[in-house]
Amino acid sequence: MAVTDWNLLGLFSAENDEVLALLVLNQPLTETGQDIFQNIWERASFRASVDGATNHLYRRGPEQYLPHVISGDFDSVKPDTLQWYKDKGIEVVHTPDQDFTDFTKGLQIVINKFKDKKLDAVIAYGAFGGRLDHMFANIDTLFTANRLAPGLPVYLCDDQNIACLLQQGSHRLHVGTGLEGDSCGLIPVGGQCDHVSTTGLKWNLDNQRLKFGELVSTSNTWAGDNVVTVTTDQPLLWTMNIKPN
Repeated sequence: MAVTDWNLLGLFSAENDEVLALLVLNQPLTETGQDIFQNIWERASFRASVDGATNHLYRRGPEQYLPHVISGDFDSVKPDTLQWYKDKGIEVVHTPDQDFTDFTKGLQIVINKFKDKKLDAVIAYGAFGGRLDHMFANIDTLFTANRLAPGLPVYLCDDQNIACLLQQGSHRLHVGTGLEGDSCGLIPVGGQCDHVSTTGLKWNLDNQRLKFGELVSTSNTWAGDNVVTVTTDQPLLWTMNIKPN
């Protein structure tokens, strides 16, 4: 059986040569000790700003943070801010379709940009915090992402957390970078998972069922190894926190 590898916080390493695309979502860009956003911005080969996220880029430093493309239905970005980027020659794509979130539509744009080019992973920064319904919508986009680009790793991230959706099958999660915090979880957000097994966690699962109202593996942690393995029969959300500096 093929095993899917997830680089997780190893994506931020200067030694990592994977081709990354960054999608900046509409959350304030805080400067932490690790400054995860700055790290991702410098690592990314392609950078896109989604609607209101453009306001935050502008506030942080308009000349320093020039995305390759800005997209959205533009109900959040300030008109004068959007015009400033237009005057800089930044590509602006209006995506008014209300059946999909700006994140989903932005992801589709990124995937199309790399249709004939190598792309190893997409990181959506600013995926947590703020409105709870927005966070659930961001998680839902991970399900859509697998349909848009099967096998392409898509990560949700902010300066405290990183998450990804593990599809049916076996996975290797690389957790030995030193950036990892002390907690992780496996969340059956799409429905119950009847057969989940893990290694490398403090509290491992042995062909067990994860289901809301029964067992959900939150507040877990790793056992000290650099690799966690997960085998699941249904899509399963992996979450982990980032060590504060």
